[in-house]
Amino acid sequence: MKKESLKQQTIYVHIDNVINNVVTSGITFCDFMNGVMSPPQNILLLKHQFPDASFNAHTSFHYSEVSDLSELKKAPVSQYGDFCWVDFEEIDLVNQLTAQEVAELLYLAHTGRHLRSPFYYKLQNDFIYLTKDDGRYNKVYYRNLDQFYHVLGYAIWKNMMQMTAEKIILPFMKRKKIADIPTDLLKKFAKYFREGACISFDDAVKTRNQIEVPIGLNLKDDMQELLRSNDLIEYGHVVAHLIYDVKQNEWSVIDG
Repeated sequence: MKKESLKQQTIYVHIDNVINNVVTSGITFCDFMNGVMSPPQNILLLKHQFPDASFNAHTSFHYSEVSDLSELKKAPVSQYGDFCWVDFEEIDLVNQLTAQEVAELLYLAHTGRHLRSPFYYKLQNDFIYLTKDDGRYNKVYYRNLDQFYHVLGYAIWKNMMQMTAEKIILPFMKRKKIADIPTDLLKKFAKYFREGACISFDDAVKTRNQIEVPIGLNLKDDMQELLRSNDLIEYGHVVAHLIYDVKQNEWSVIDG
């Protein structure tokens, strides 16, 4: 049978295991919030354009509490440009941040680089989220990298749902449900993610029984260059394939 090529959004992942930061392309703030195991309850907005945030006089940062986060999820974050935040447990602890700690947060949001550990005892934060173009180039620090693999699993699931969507002709027809991708399976790509790898939905191929999504290494352009352009992400060679069996509703991985 002739194969049908599918054009979708490629996901790029580069993991720094030393400090647990992950650079991605193709994963948005909304993907993050929908996919993360333990969503943040409160976030201190270091750079943003969200109009409904509260103001903290001690740090001169705005913040959003759990009641506001549903609105922030629907906000046009991709149009904000700079969008940087850190989660925290209680506002009383934010009020205990020192001038040095506030300066470190400002530096982190401005440069995308940490001076000391980005995980603050006072804030009890699990994340620091940094982007200048949400979904195109994001850098997120994770206290627990398992959280990232759940976010990645959601982003892959979302892309696969788009690829397998059937045209709804009658109101009672339902779209086929895609199985969640096991995080243990995604961790098999960890060695590639340490180098910087693409999950290339742009080059995915669909047959009657399955969908093959190539995993590519060696980007042809630096991510900083891609941030300044609208070019598609291109890679040098394929090292593995992520396989979805349409009939069995199961995921697998093959090398090469």
